[in-house]
Amino acid sequence: MSYLNNPRHILGKVEIIYSDTDISSITDILESSNSSISHPYEVYQTNLAPSVKACTMEGNAIMDGSFQMMDDTCIVGWWSGELSKSDKTFNTPPTLEVFFINRPINSWMIIGDSKLNQYPVDFSLEYKLDGVVIKTENFTGNTEVQKKIYTELNEVTSIKITITKWSTKNAVVKLLKFFDLLAETYLESDLQSFEVNEEMGSIDGNFALSSDTMTVSIYNKDRKFNVGYLKNLLILDRKVKPFIGIEKNGVVEYVSLGTFYSDEWKVDQDGQWVKCTAVDRLIRLQNKIYVGYQLAYKVTLYNIALDILTKAGLKTTEFIISESLKETTIPSAFMPKQSVWDALQEIAYTGLCKVFIDRDDKINILAETDEAFDTGLEINPSNMFSYSSNIQLTEFANRISVEYCDIELSEDVVEAASTWITLKKGEQVEVTLDFSVDIAYATISINTPNITLSNFQAGINACTVTLTNEQDVQRQGTLKVEGNAIDVTYRTLSIQDDDSVRDYGTFEYKHPSTQLIQSSTQAKKIAQTLLNKMKAGEGVVTSVWRGSPDLQVSDKYTCKDQFGDINEFICEYNKITFDGGLKQETRGRKVTKEE
Repeated sequence: MSYLNNPRHILGKVEIIYSDTDISSITDILESSNSSISHPYEVYQTNLAPSVKACTMEGNAIMDGSFQMMDDTCIVGWWSGELSKSDKTFNTPPTLEVFFINRPINSWMIIGDSKLNQYPVDFSLEYKLDGVVIKTENFTGNTEVQKKIYTELNEVTSIKITITKWSTKNAVVKLLKFFDLLAETYLESDLQSFEVNEEMGSIDGNFALSSDTMTVSIYNKDRKFNVGYLKNLLILDRKVKPFIGIEKNGVVEYVSLGTFYSDEWKVDQDGQWVKCTAVDRLIRLQNKIYVGYQLAYKVTLYNIALDILTKAGLKTTEFIISESLKETTIPSAFMPKQSVWDALQEIAYTGLCKVFIDRDDKINILAETDEAFDTGLEINPSNMFSYSSNIQLTEFANRISVEYCDIELSEDVVEAASTWITLKKGEQVEVTLDFSVDIAYATISINTPNITLSNFQAGINACTVTLTNEQDVQRQGTLKVEGNAIDVTYRTLSIQDDDSVRDYGTFEYKHPSTQLIQSSTQAKKIAQTLLNKMKAGEGVVTSVWRGSPDLQVSDKYTCKDQFGDINEFICEYNKITFDGGLKQETRGRKVTKEE
């Protein structure tokens, strides 16, 4: 059965992860001892195997070529400092305790070292609430490297493991994982409905950023959201994952509709349903600060976007940047301190890009000229409920104006910031300084040799730096930032379609300004692309149809109206509604050829 079959049976599913590696709020880890290489913080991360088969000096490695030397770059988890005796027990049993926010426990995962085949044999677990032991479990004779413990407790703030016997003599304890996520899956009987809104661009066709949203209504079974084990976890940033499924050959195949993060919970004490509103991860970037981009010459837009995302703490596996941005070179690249959201908005305006989150929870920076994936889907009167064409005033323009700027750099060095700093003995602080003037080639200094500076990062109007007082007494000094002043002059370039202006009058569109547009050639290229797009006045077509999760934003599809006219569209927006059945509202922009 396919999604467009009639009749069809659509199934819905929502998974809510109340606690995992990203959102568990681990508050502390306390271990009895550590080897010279030991990473206790790795025990609550997502690793399932160490990155090396470690060669150690404890006598358990042989020179057969399969063992590797390790260092602090390797994933190894917690290695204790105590060696097991010949009978594999310990004189002083090693312990590890993980502390976290108050949460329920349904299960707990313990993983040793699968590459060395080492694991705890005899051990105990203590479950604590605010430091008080509420339950103890003892285990003997374990033979599994990966051991899952099933237990149910409503309120726990830490779990402590004490290992009395290891699987190998003359070896330290090696725990790669000591953690488990808390998640629940809600199927049809537990779901009243859910709605997912995914958007690549606004209806007026500009390149403004937008964040996807979803809502879901869940059955409050056994009042678990009011008084049960979930009442303490109805907080922000719980992961919410909706799915749409269909039965194929007797098996239900589910398709993910993305990952969202809870923004609001509404629990009605008199009702049976709990409503959760969630947003995608893009909205988080409004509260994350990008310190800026220090002046550099002939930098590609791709590299600037990469700098923004990596400084925001994102891994390369968490975003996709269009390769076409490498073709745009900024003569004198710089960016001021601003939110990561605003910095990405400047990338979008400069490169005519759409910035959005895909269903794999990755940030996409997709250029207007990138080739769209053709789904082969057709929306037509046989699967469509309604069809409407919408042309707004902002959709049509026959004159385009784009600002570009000239950059001049002063030869004189000016003072951009100065502040008095006092550090207690041994104190380390991170300082952010806003500049009084935009500068390039920022340098930082302090007028005392007793305070060291590190991790200095600067844009044109702000910087961050780490200060450390390594002395045993309080130290003071004046922190100063200097650089060459930057002067920016804006100019405007305009182009128009003379025939259209003569026939209809002038309808002007002004492209948002950004300091990354720095030449008339670049401005003209942007203006011409926008003119080709907007002078046609095609607007957008919104279709309400039976729906299929195979159509995602940025994909290409075809749509046929009731008069038989058929056109290709790029999907810019989907509203997917499940209430026992599936309905989808899709907004697409007609594919036009550039002149």
